[in-house]
Amino acid sequence: MTTNVYPYQTTKGERRYRIAYRDSQHVQHTKRGFKTKKEAQAYLAEKSVSLNQGTYTDPRAGNITIGELYDVWYAGNKTVWSKSYAHNIDSSWKTHVQGYWSERKLNTIQHSEVQIWVSELAAKRSPTITMRAFGILKGVFEMAVADHRIVEIPTKNVKLPKKIKRPHRYLTHQQLLRLANASGRYRTLILVLGFCGPRWGEATALRPSDIDFVANRISVSKSADWIGGKVHEGPVKTYQNRTIPMPSLVAEALKEQIKGLLPNDLVFTDADGQYVRQQSIGKNHVSWYAHALRRAGITPLKPHDLRHTAASIAIRSGASPKAVQRMLGHRSAAMTLDTYADLFDKELDDVSSSIDKLLKDES
Repeated sequence: MTTNVYPYQTTKGERRYRIAYRDSQHVQHTKRGFKTKKEAQAYLAEKSVSLNQGTYTDPRAGNITIGELYDVWYAGNKTVWSKSYAHNIDSSWKTHVQGYWSERKLNTIQHSEVQIWVSELAAKRSPTITMRAFGILKGVFEMAVADHRIVEIPTKNVKLPKKIKRPHRYLTHQQLLRLANASGRYRTLILVLGFCGPRWGEATALRPSDIDFVANRISVSKSADWIGGKVHEGPVKTYQNRTIPMPSLVAEALKEQIKGLLPNDLVFTDADGQYVRQQSIGKNHVSWYAHALRRAGITPLKPHDLRHTAASIAIRSGASPKAVQRMLGHRSAAMTLDTYADLFDKELDDVSSSIDKLLKDES
């Protein structure tokens, strides 16, 4: 790095020092206002170290808005995200981040400002919404550091709201059968969701060719997700294709369901022959699912809780954590154990009871 230190006088007649240096790209930089030559030289020494270590940031590189950086960050990531996740990220940006940060210059943002924004957002919205919005801003800053626009991200050590874990609800197999029988044309869909555990989009994207009645397996390789009022069929969440077991009750129902269908037809459709939309259970909602819950005498239950019900039935039937992981498509058995710790705690109680019984029988 070529450097120079020059003395000069201010308009008040005070002696000051100006530095000039060229970076690794041979671009000229200057900085004024140093009170002593030693101070100017110390600054130059710091710049020299950062250039040699590859951590140098051009002061002008931070003179860019968060909005401009977001466009680059989003464009670079959306092709590796699922369409539904990309849609959720962009929606969060437009709703919670853009208005606050879009016009701000990268090199003007301080940690304290980010903390205030997070705290204000958390006071109005849920922890999940707050953390997603924060994650967008953090991702933009991390890209800026990688591009040597700034040295450190102002999102570091920001305190986030704690996510309150909602207790899972599980139906018994008798309740599940009542719900299925109250669901009319969607009876088999409820059976598949509640006994086999696919996500809603995975179940509604199934074709007859995905079902193996010899092995009693369902192949899960795609998902139908509604984005902006339109359905998009793509890979499953986490891109982990899998096969899931189906009990004979589900197999028999599916055999009836696919009669007359071609191999690539949709197994489940609405009354118009289209993809079955995700169902809501909001107050006074009139969806077929909400009606089925009322007819079955079951208090409001999110459709995703049918996936939890499938896990519960599998675990209570003696399935191992690894088997449940494979059925649900979790990344690891550790994730399954963490998600359903309450169910596996009961299994541990059963183990101790079995040991007690064994010792009693042998005494």
